[in-house]
Amino acid sequence: MLNLKGGVGKTHTTWLLAAVCEERSARCLCVDLDTQANLTRNLLANPPTAPGVERLFHPGSDEAATEVIHGTRFEHIDLIPSSMALAPLDLTSQSQWENADLQRSLLDAFLSVRNSYGYILCDCPPRLSLVSFAALVASDYVIIPLEAADWGAQGITQVTEAVNYVRLRENPKLQLLGYLISRFRTARSYQHSYLTKLRELFADLAFDTVVPDLARYEKSVSHAVPVTQLAPRSREAFIARRLFDEVVCRIHSAEDFGAGLGGGVTNVSTRRRAAV
Repeated sequence: MLNLKGGVGKTHTTWLLAAVCEERSARCLCVDLDTQANLTRNLLANPPTAPGVERLFHPGSDEAATEVIHGTRFEHIDLIPSSMALAPLDLTSQSQWENADLQRSLLDAFLSVRNSYGYILCDCPPRLSLVSFAALVASDYVIIPLEAADWGAQGITQVTEAVNYVRLRENPKLQLLGYLISRFRTARSYQHSYLTKLRELFADLAFDTVVPDLARYEKSVSHAVPVTQLAPRSREAFIARRLFDEVVCRIHSAEDFGAGLGGGVTNVSTRRRAAV
């Protein structure tokens, strides 16, 4: 989940997808790459004292992924937590991190544990810094959440360019899964107009699912209880499940398309995902 604008739903999208993983008993690893650590606070009852994701970015570190993975309050969700300890390691100079190959900091960690999880979800910071590039290098797919408003859509051009850059230079299997309209306010007519324009602009890359700004989502976050548990029969829970199903459908489509091109997309256990 990546966008250069803060407050557009990156962490919330991760939270919703993890919630459905928990409900469907699909093992999920959440990776908090934002120094604000909002996802970490929601998944862990107490802040971790052991090292978190920052250990994977220390130059020369040979820390194993299993050493920084924490169990959470939820049976099927594990977490690599974040904290302000990541801040001094999150370089902004691309030449500096590329000279040291730090953009590959997450790649080996993910490869070593990916068979243990149905999904690995990265909540990226709102900037194209080292940790965001490292997430792109180590991932198969990118979701770009954004608001149906001009400010909320700013920065997506740079993100799309970064995805293309990483695909060409580091990770040929990386694909843009789509643009997800989040925090949608149905009572505001200008957002409906902007949603129409975004759908025209992004075409098939625009998610069919729209995540509205609803009260139970805020309650879910403030109580640190997934909405699928807090109110399993609610509209909010239904939307979370629909979003998850659309993500799975888009992954299957991408894998099928890649297979048709001679394997340009890495299959990540289609059978396992089909069981989710």
